[in-house]
Amino acid sequence: MAITPASQAGDVSSILIACSKYPMKHKTQLSFFIISSILLICSCAIFIPGYSEYSSAKKYYQIGDYDSAVHAVSRSLQIKADNQKGISLLEIAYPLAVTRHQSNIDKLKTLEDASKWPDLVYKYEALESLGNQVELLKSILKIQMNYNLTLAIGDYSDELKKSRPLAADYHYTMGMKYQDDISKKSQKKAAINFKLAQKFVANYKNAQELYEETRAAATITLLIRPFNGNINLTSFIRNQMMMKQTTASKEFLRIITREQLRTILNEQGLVQAGISENNYIKIGQLSGADHILSATIVTTHRPVEKISEEQIKQKKEVVISKEKYVDSTGVEKTKKIKGEVKATVNYYKKSTGATLNISYQITDINNGETIFTGNLSGKENFFYEWATYDGDKRALSDRYKRLVNRKEIFAPSIDNLTMKIAKSISAKFQRKVANHYSN
Repeated sequence: MAITPASQAGDVSSILIACSKYPMKHKTQLSFFIISSILLICSCAIFIPGYSEYSSAKKYYQIGDYDSAVHAVSRSLQIKADNQKGISLLEIAYPLAVTRHQSNIDKLKTLEDASKWPDLVYKYEALESLGNQVELLKSILKIQMNYNLTLAIGDYSDELKKSRPLAADYHYTMGMKYQDDISKKSQKKAAINFKLAQKFVANYKNAQELYEETRAAATITLLIRPFNGNINLTSFIRNQMMMKQTTASKEFLRIITREQLRTILNEQGLVQAGISENNYIKIGQLSGADHILSATIVTTHRPVEKISEEQIKQKKEVVISKEKYVDSTGVEKTKKIKGEVKATVNYYKKSTGATLNISYQITDINNGETIFTGNLSGKENFFYEWATYDGDKRALSDRYKRLVNRKEIFAPSIDNLTMKIAKSISAKFQRKVANHYSN
């Protein structure tokens, strides 16, 4: 189907305008045609190579995000080069993106503050990335379309060669400044800056060594105390929190695992002294924990409800037999004999559901101050329907034909429902706690 990306909206609009001219009595008859036509046009557009990328490029251009527009239309043209509208969009968006970056660069250059250097690197890298896309498309369009793309590409290698060491030095200097403050907050800032210095210049001075030192000093040790609530759910969610620490939080967070807790208890001889894992203050002090995570889990359950609707009458005219006859020309033919068939349906539906809510807080073990609080909730619903019938199955509607093939099943128990929620919500809980320590 030869439908170009630019023609989609026009085709749909034409259909709607044309149909609006019909009298009201014909509009119902046309509804199926309208819906089918729109779906056909849209489905064709979906399968046009590069259409999705071109559509995204137009949206980016309309909101003034020229960089994203260039990258999106570049992906589109790499898939399907013979899109003249895409080429035109590129030729408009690329100069606008370059002009905007150059204007920002000119402003940054006037600043005396050394913080300008990382920003300058980002601007030059963005210009370089845009130029790479244009350079790639020049060869593609020349080979596939014999089209000469005349967009000018700047060379920013000298600017980057100068700016990167200065950007690295800026972050290194900031890291040294923050390192003087022994608080974990400042040590974290120092580690981040030492890491950024190496982003601009690999192995810059002794930034890696200083990063390791400050990261270790900034790392928060988190003890997860036993949660309040149903023991099966609380144990499961707590274990998941301990075992599956996310990558986002690992840089500056260490979660004490169950194995480490057992080691602390055994090494200190606390089990013999009657001190268990529940003595979280004592365990926290011995483990060197900085923060303690506590939580309460509350569940609710909607009891199983079974609703029945009985004696639903069904009838339909169907072919009940066939009869042979000879027509006026002497040819033998078959005639279908139709008749009405009936059935009675008993329809059943069963439903239940559960919710699970976690409220939590993270406390500083040294001063008892609450650092973070939050809530998460999840739900799980069960719905099942089936039917039985008496009479002729041919009389049943398609829906009841499907339902009479189903048998009644047991609804899940509250434990099954809440455990299913727990498996889902534990991952969300991990991410939420990780976000507290990754910012």
